[in-house]
Amino acid sequence: EIEIKSAKEVTFFAVELRKFLNINLEKQVRWANEEEAFNNWRKILQDFGIFIFKDAFKNDEISGFCLYDLEFPIIYINNSHPKTRQIFTLFHEIGHLLMKTSGIDKEKDDFIDRLSQTDKSVELFCNKLAGEFLVPEKDFISKIIQLKTIDEESISKFANYYKVSREVILRKLLIHGYINNDIYNDYSLKWIEQAKFAKKKHIRKVNYYNIQIAYLGDYYLDLVFDKYYKNQINISDVADFLNTKVGNIPEFEERFILKKI
Repeated sequence: EIEIKSAKEVTFFAVELRKFLNINLEKQVRWANEEEAFNNWRKILQDFGIFIFKDAFKNDEISGFCLYDLEFPIIYINNSHPKTRQIFTLFHEIGHLLMKTSGIDKEKDDFIDRLSQTDKSVELFCNKLAGEFLVPEKDFISKIIQLKTIDEESISKFANYYKVSREVILRKLLIHGYINNDIYNDYSLKWIEQAKFAKKKHIRKVNYYNIQIAYLGDYYLDLVFDKYYKNQINISDVADFLNTKVGNIPEFEERFILKKI
């Protein structure tokens, strides 16, 4: 298991993870928006054999979870949360998998203080790894020192640049002493209320097949249909794997193919 003794070790693992995934920061910041960023991260990680699924969790306090397995590691992401939060959760769970543990990422971190010292260390490492991987400290500091003022607009610009949430940037600013706890709490509470309002407002009809394709992901669906056309599984197996009815399979597959074109 990985034993974390200092923040420098988190930085080391974040750098090594980038090297392993072969994605430099320059490529990350060129992605158009957070949706493209999430989809790219998902594909990159799935290419290394990690199954990443999404769903709208009934418990909205849960951002995601992972199940460690040497052959079939699984990450589940709460699709009800903003894409930037989904990205952070993705790499929080990667931290768990690196430490060969299963785990849960919650929207609020107050539960961490109630954990055992061992579990607390794991959660803190996973949070630090996700933050350092997505917003490398060296690059962040080199840019933040050029700012004359730090306000909501500049925080949003940094969040858009790195394709992360404003909360990730805010936490970095607090850690490095660029803002105090009062400013941190004021912005946090404000953004939480904004997110609640936006969620209530953003109610739209979604197509069943499109949403299931998004939840299951290309990697998993390619695997299922590949097995089917190689006669390794039958149509009933496909329905079971896709959690749908046999009669839905033709349209399910058609929409999946159209999405990839």
